[in-house]
Amino acid sequence: MTPTDFFTAGYRFTGTWDDYFIFFVFVLCGVLGVLLFLERPKHEPTVHSPPMAWLRAGIYFCFVIVFSWVTGVWKVMVTTPLATSEQLGDPLWLGFLALCLAVVAWSYVYWWPRGTLTHGRKLYLVPTILYGLTWGMCAGLLFLSIYAIVEVFQFPRLANALILVAVLSVYNMNYQLGWWDIHVSPKHNIRATNNGKVLFAHQPFLLASLSFLLIYENIGIYVILNSLALCASAVALRFPPFWADDGGPVSMDTAIGE
Repeated sequence: MTPTDFFTAGYRFTGTWDDYFIFFVFVLCGVLGVLLFLERPKHEPTVHSPPMAWLRAGIYFCFVIVFSWVTGVWKVMVTTPLATSEQLGDPLWLGFLALCLAVVAWSYVYWWPRGTLTHGRKLYLVPTILYGLTWGMCAGLLFLSIYAIVEVFQFPRLANALILVAVLSVYNMNYQLGWWDIHVSPKHNIRATNNGKVLFAHQPFLLASLSFLLIYENIGIYVILNSLALCASAVALRFPPFWADDGGPVSMDTAIGE
């Protein structure tokens, strides 16, 4: 397979709205950092705190957006059409897209929630959807930013995909259990179902969405697929709104699951 050139141009300042939006993200990140500093003394460090979780997640999202801007991914995403007219008239493209959406539904609407605990948390649909869509968008942007770095070496696209999967596997395993599922996401895992989530939810989605990206090069749709997937996850685990009361104790053990 030939190398790809999705993002090889890197970052280019054009003075359009998307460049100045990044300045807003910088300011927002600073504000969130100050709020985090002010909020920290109000909460025990070893319990799940929704206000702290939202602030930490917001700072992380800002970092990912800026990182995607630096690698050129943000520019490509906001300036490239979601699909071409030829693709919209191609039954194979439409079928593959439908397959990806079906995989999202199977993986994150049906299978992932089966191995997820809510501990009686109430669903606040609007803030949960907003959080989930942003979480998924940033996940897609982060994956593409890593791909953009790998792409510089001009390996065949299949090699790029294999390297990306390897890097993501190591990254997700460490940041998910070592930080995100302790300081951001509330308790929701079940130890007995963790491997099943990887095999029957995460891996099918990664395979389908990444294959769609490499074959058809629809950057925006790849990000949308990630947004839908993690939005469904946020709803399934009943991610609490920022005004909710602090929850129970959190640790590496609670991150792994019950």
